[in-house]
Amino acid sequence: MGLIFDILVILIVIYAIYSNAKRGFGKVLVFGIGYIVATLLASVLSAVAAPACYEAMSRDSNISAIEAANEQVDFAQVFTDKINAEDYGFTVNKRQIETLMLDIKNGEFDDRIYDFVISKTGEGAVEKGHFQNMLNDAFIEAFGKQLEDRMPEYVCRDFEKSAKKDPQLMRKMMRECYDSNQTPREIAERVEDLFSANTTTEVIQIFLYLILFSILMVIAAFIGNILQNKLFFNIRNSTDHILGGLIGILEAGVMITLLTMIVRLIVLLTGGQSLLFSEETINSSFLFSFLYRNFQFLL
Repeated sequence: MGLIFDILVILIVIYAIYSNAKRGFGKVLVFGIGYIVATLLASVLSAVAAPACYEAMSRDSNISAIEAANEQVDFAQVFTDKINAEDYGFTVNKRQIETLMLDIKNGEFDDRIYDFVISKTGEGAVEKGHFQNMLNDAFIEAFGKQLEDRMPEYVCRDFEKSAKKDPQLMRKMMRECYDSNQTPREIAERVEDLFSANTTTEVIQIFLYLILFSILMVIAAFIGNILQNKLFFNIRNSTDHILGGLIGILEAGVMITLLTMIVRLIVLLTGGQSLLFSEETINSSFLFSFLYRNFQFLL
């Protein structure tokens, strides 16, 4: 299915070059300049405005949601239940796990818990990598469930993907959550910075880009309609069409950038759960997957 995106890219390039070449350089020059100016201005302005909009519109609500989620998840109990479910031949209680998690100055919490389990089962009875993955899976399931009731879909999916890709996220969160020197609000602020802030800012930036680009292109179209019949270039007819086709290449680049942003926005908002708008489908394409992987360079 990824070929659908490649076909769209090819059709956009062909259409943009053909239509602009047919109209000629004189009639498309202003629109071409408008496309470039609109793209650059929208990119710069959205990049500058997105962090401020995030702070003003989303950060407080995200932090409040994470604080509420933290209150509902007892990680010490989650890990206790998971360890006991593995049936290692002994029963651990929550107090023991909680004591180990509060000892944040002595290394990573999962290393301490693993050493504790090994002290009960003996060396080699439990493989460390499997044990850490087991804790990470329990962490993702427990915290993710609370996020789903309180946060946008794209934040929940990004949390899950980030935690699976990088176990350090769990470690960082546990250090924050079991730091007795911080208030619940301060903990939520630091946790929000770990996975939610960047994703939320990206969504806002894409929305701003699309809005700004649309406004700027309306202005460019208005100016273009006024000037296109007043511009005259004393060049041969064939040259006029060739130069128009070159402007079409620029237009195609702008349109492909818009396509990539819209697809990225849909993937984020749907959590990549759609059959077509999923990263797995996109990665199966040839041309479009390259653009999607380098999405940040387009903003």
